[in-house]
Amino acid sequence: MRGNTDLSLQKSSANPVRIAPDYMPLLNRYYDFDGVEPGRLDKQLALIRTVAQFSSSGMTVYDLQKQTHVYVSRNFYQLYGYDFSEAGSCIPNEVFDQKIHPDDRHALARSGYDAMKYVMAQPAHLRKQFKMLTEYRIITSDGAAIRVTEQHQVLELDASGNIWLSLGVIDISPDQTAAGTKCQIVNLDTGELIQLENNRIADNARLTAREREILGMIGKGKLSKEISALLDISVHTVNTHRQRILEKLRADNSIEALQSAKMIGLLA
Repeated sequence: MRGNTDLSLQKSSANPVRIAPDYMPLLNRYYDFDGVEPGRLDKQLALIRTVAQFSSSGMTVYDLQKQTHVYVSRNFYQLYGYDFSEAGSCIPNEVFDQKIHPDDRHALARSGYDAMKYVMAQPAHLRKQFKMLTEYRIITSDGAAIRVTEQHQVLELDASGNIWLSLGVIDISPDQTAAGTKCQIVNLDTGELIQLENNRIADNARLTAREREILGMIGKGKLSKEISALLDISVHTVNTHRQRILEKLRADNSIEALQSAKMIGLLA
């Protein structure tokens, strides 16, 4: 049986899933509009609606000031398994976040935060020339996991250079065999590919099954002596695994290792 697809009910969930990081500390303290933002918004929405009519991709426009999707195309709705005939004009992130594969949520949130941090570190007049490309999995209404690709690009800035409106374009990935998340930034003017720190860690973090087992035990508060007894290996071997885990995750201590592992989807 299909799950509930009534958007009004999804928004009223008692325990909504939220993975979107808090971007506000990365922006200037207050949004500064010049009084013509309604016209700028209408112009962008008119263009996106026209493009969406002739595209098989799903499209959304996100307002970072309001922290809501001010436009979501029919294809975007359908890809997430919703019937949005009764949808309102402002859709919170939680509606879509709860459809993201649980194993991908932390890494995807971290990638979004790192990408925003990178773009906001650039001069304001250059911020529109960057696009973020991500790959992750969503859960369909029948419980299946499908891999999608999503592109994010800045549409409008406020007078202070804060990112105000962003465009998201989503498609089903041609590669349904991969797992985990991918993220990179593209400079549209130069073609340069920028690898985020989170992904550089992920590339090197090929933990063995035993290392993941030990890391999971560390996350549960187990000491090396306890892990040694549970796995029937020496304390020296446990500590050797711990050191390799720190090196692979580029962490200085177990707390940082656990945080990094969760961010890149190695641990739930």
